Amino acid sequence: MRLLRERFPELVLLWSALSFFVLLLELLLVGHTEEAQLVGILAAGLGVLASLLALGGGALRKAALLLLFFVGLAGLLGTFVHFEEGWEEAYEYEYEDEESRPPPLAPLGLTGTALLAALAALARREVTSG
Repeated sequence: MRLLRERFPELVLLWSALSFFVLLLELLLVGHTEEAQLVGILAAGLGVLASLLALGGGALRKAALLLLFFVGLAGLLGTFVHFEEGWEEAYEYEYEDEESRPPPLAPLGLTGTALLAALAALARREVTSG
């Protein structure tokens, strides 16, 4: 139990990297690859990188926090875009069924995971030599 307590931030960062990776795969598998949709793919990829960079110290952790900020921002902007597209297209009856509309809150997965990873990065103790 002591090891879990001492290494919990690292476990959360690894879990976050895995979560971003699974999200990246999902976006690729559903064909979320046209024009502005590439922002989600880029953000998920940066999330993987940032979560792993946060395992380092000093400048790496600071860079990771900056990347995680942008990943979280991309999720918020994606939520706005999804919501706006879903609302407009529902109003214009472009979608024949409810299931084909973009899920309005799906991009918040990026934001939530970025926030979790950033908190874990901030909670990590600096590794000192000696």
